[in-house]
Amino acid sequence: MYNFSVRYHDGRLSIAHDATLTLMPDHWLIHYRDPSGELTSVRWTLPGIVTDENFSHLFIFRFGEFPQQTIECKDGNLPESLKKRYPERPFFKRRVTDIFKLNNTTIAGVAFTVLMLIGLGYWFGLPWLAGAVAARFPTSAEIKMGDTMYENMIRAYEVDDQLTAKLNDFTKAIDFKTNYPIRVTVVTENDANAFALPGGNIVVFEGILRKMKTKEELAALLAHEVSHVHYRHSLRNIFRSLGGYLFLSLLLNDINGIVTILADNSNALANLTYSRELETEADTKGMDVLQSNGIRLQGFVDLFALLQSEHGDVGSLKLLSTHPLTEERLRAAEMIVRGQKGVVANRELEKYWQVIAAAEHK
Repeated sequence: MYNFSVRYHDGRLSIAHDATLTLMPDHWLIHYRDPSGELTSVRWTLPGIVTDENFSHLFIFRFGEFPQQTIECKDGNLPESLKKRYPERPFFKRRVTDIFKLNNTTIAGVAFTVLMLIGLGYWFGLPWLAGAVAARFPTSAEIKMGDTMYENMIRAYEVDDQLTAKLNDFTKAIDFKTNYPIRVTVVTENDANAFALPGGNIVVFEGILRKMKTKEELAALLAHEVSHVHYRHSLRNIFRSLGGYLFLSLLLNDINGIVTILADNSNALANLTYSRELETEADTKGMDVLQSNGIRLQGFVDLFALLQSEHGDVGSLKLLSTHPLTEERLRAAEMIVRGQKGVVANRELEKYWQVIAAAEHK
């Protein structure tokens, strides 16, 4: 008997499909009907199949890279059929249920150790895991997630469509050295504020535009925010803040669940701040962007001075973190400005800036 009824997860959607597993000589075939009713087949090669050990009589197998495909089978005949079909390949090792054959003291010790390891992993390993997952998170999923977050958040603001169009023209005149699709939105808020979302959406408050005096200040702000997008700083911060949810979603191999959780918490996540390390990295990348475009780095000095005058010693752009202090970043920028070379006139950028400045000072 080499045909079994299973439940199949494709790793992309959180739903499961009733399917038939056929054990072929050198691979497994999984047949199921997709939501449209079309019969679909999936082929698993034997070397890529991994067995999940568990306490129940539910047999679970995974295949492929993250997010992995999964099948679940309750048929007790499956292990014997696998042994007959593939005698050279052991799919099952010693069952974890053998632990119950130990004495009570040993069981208690094992249980305590497991709980300690889980606790240590949660509190100390999860931040590292969040960063690692963010680095491997599919770019397409990140952009989709960021767009969903943007759609949820932007409802709370009044968008200035005309100024948004002008600012996007300004943005396109700069090569930010990133493959992300950068889209800027201006909202009619008085605060000197801006923030970036995963995948390329940047929201700029009209209040900060109104206080800027040069195109270099605006270029510095955008370069800094784009750097947060480019290095996935927002994504890493969000994963860390939702560590428990992320942990559960990873256990369930549910990438769509991660996207949904993040989208549902969009407004709260907009208030996250960056670490000193990530802010410094964004400053450095942003200055490199301005330097490569021949734009005066004085824009960063003027931007930090503006923030300092608005918020005191601590910069408080929501996603330009409270760390490090604006004073430190101001001094660092001033040192780099002294050695800048290769500044060029950018008439296109100046033209767009004059349009934005004129609109802001009507």
